Amino acid sequence: METPDSQKKGYVYIIGAGPGDPELLTVKAARVLHDVDVILYDDLVSSELVDQFSALKIYTGKRKDSHHFEQDAINEEILRHAREGKSVARLKGGDPFVFGRGGEEIEVLRKNGIRYEIIPGITAAHGASAYSEIPLTMRKVSSSVAFCTGHPVNKIQVPDADTLVYYMVASSVHEVLDAVEKKGRSESTKVAIVQNATRYNQKIFTGTLGELRQREKAVYSPALLIIGDNISHFIEDNWFSRKRKVLITGGDSSRYNSEEHVMVHFPCKRVEGADREIVRHALEEIESYTLLLFPNKLSVKYFFQALFDSRKDVRHLAKCRIYTSGKAASLELQNYGVKADLSLEPESSGALMTLLQQKGVTNQHILLPGSTLVDDSLVSELKALNNRVTPLSLYTHGVNVQEESLDLDFIDEIYFSSPSCVRNFGQLFHSIPPKIVVTTAHQGVEAEYRKLFVH
Repeated sequence: METPDSQKKGYVYIIGAGPGDPELLTVKAARVLHDVDVILYDDLVSSELVDQFSALKIYTGKRKDSHHFEQDAINEEILRHAREGKSVARLKGGDPFVFGRGGEEIEVLRKNGIRYEIIPGITAAHGASAYSEIPLTMRKVSSSVAFCTGHPVNKIQVPDADTLVYYMVASSVHEVLDAVEKKGRSESTKVAIVQNATRYNQKIFTGTLGELRQREKAVYSPALLIIGDNISHFIEDNWFSRKRKVLITGGDSSRYNSEEHVMVHFPCKRVEGADREIVRHALEEIESYTLLLFPNKLSVKYFFQALFDSRKDVRHLAKCRIYTSGKAASLELQNYGVKADLSLEPESSGALMTLLQQKGVTNQHILLPGSTLVDDSLVSELKALNNRVTPLSLYTHGVNVQEESLDLDFIDEIYFSSPSCVRNFGQLFHSIPPKIVVTTAHQGVEAEYRKLFVH
């Protein structure tokens, strides 16, 4: 009889997905991803990218409504599938060997005798540089570049290089700038912050070291910090900013050319509800909870939909403290006239729990709205702090993260291909900003759009 150990072991690809734009995936990576059995993908890999492939897809990061994997658990998941003889793609944002923990994963594969291959990706620094027109090197300006990280804040490095690039600075940008200033850089040194590099919602802030040290505005993940005189070459009206950002909801996108447009794809699929009886019971007891923790935008949307359906309103939350994780959840909460008592901005796996520990969340009765895929790790850790925790499944897991995080402030045009696309879009958005041009495929779609959005 053949034992698991005697069976042929699988093969693992450690793949860089690039910084965000799905088209920056390499040709080799795309070929492999079409052939593998399993894809384990991370936070910054867009669902628009992974949806192209037919393999079993396992989300291994901590997106706002998804299961939470620590690195050891990710390693075990890779090994489990490889030991079953499968071909496995470990798909990571950027490049796996530039702050991607790829080195840690191949150590595990070596120890367990699993064959593997590394396929590099475009790292975030290169993507941010190209899409912002900020050259990392330039004759007579910058002949050296250093890649650094903004964590841990008590060990921030400031190398002696013309251009400094800091990854993962959403929660530590001011500590990094302080460290750079203490190392002797002039307050007039040029600085740029690039958020969501290479994506439709890329945003760039520039200034001097002195100016940005005084800046109070929050920086949202993913964010990259570039420091150096090369930033003098940045212009607001660069090649990427000039393109119109078009949201495509189904249908053929060939009507838009890539020279003038950035296409953002919105999948037309319905979000289904979860067990209504359990939801009803939880809402009957809503005033017994002392803390309401919203991990994402959809958890807010579907919680309030259920609350209003139960003939209750925000007055029944008067005894609850309300916490949110992420900007999108906080903004969605404001749509219901509620301001969070605490808005947290975690940027990596495990960061939400760390922030909650720092805020002394203990001895609370916590209601945790979310999807049917419960974050068991978060629940366990909250319980370890002497909290009573009730996960509340409000919608079926599987909603495209693109939908959840879509920022209409960056969209110039929306194309609706069918009435169902209009209705499904309406599930997530109550209105469309007036600045956005709406185009429809035919009169039936136009009629549905006017029924839902034109008042």
